[in-house]
Amino acid sequence: MKIATYIIRFLLAILFIYAGMEKLFLPYDPSVFKADAAEADPSFFVFYDLLQNAGYLYFVGFFQLVCGLLLVFKRTYLLGCIMLVPLILCLLMTHVFFSKYPPFIIFDGVMLALNLILLLNRYKDWQPTLFKKQNSWI
Repeated sequence: MKIATYIIRFLLAILFIYAGMEKLFLPYDPSVFKADAAEADPSFFVFYDLLQNAGYLYFVGFFQLVCGLLLVFKRTYLLGCIMLVPLILCLLMTHVFFSKYPPFIIFDGVMLALNLILLLNRYKDWQPTLFKKQNSWI
């Protein structure tokens, strides 16, 4: 399982470092983007253009890059995995509700599953912090 953890970590790290660098440093060309996913719902491209024009994708790209870098190091990969959960869920739900493009949905679902595998592998490390025993409900 240790080798599988390393492979999953570095695969996710490479994916998110690349995605973050792409959003932060490569120029956005809508025509190329639309050609790559021509079968996606047209409302997705309107939504993506809105996010791009508002500058929100720089925020997403920054956190993709940070999470990818955190996944590289053994000491910080648990934090990177925890930070990736809401990020991947947002990506997945964007494709479920806007693009409706099955390859994007499958890709994001696989990324979420791989991230959850990493989190469940370290369950004993984060479980006491999130689920502390208490004397009462309030």
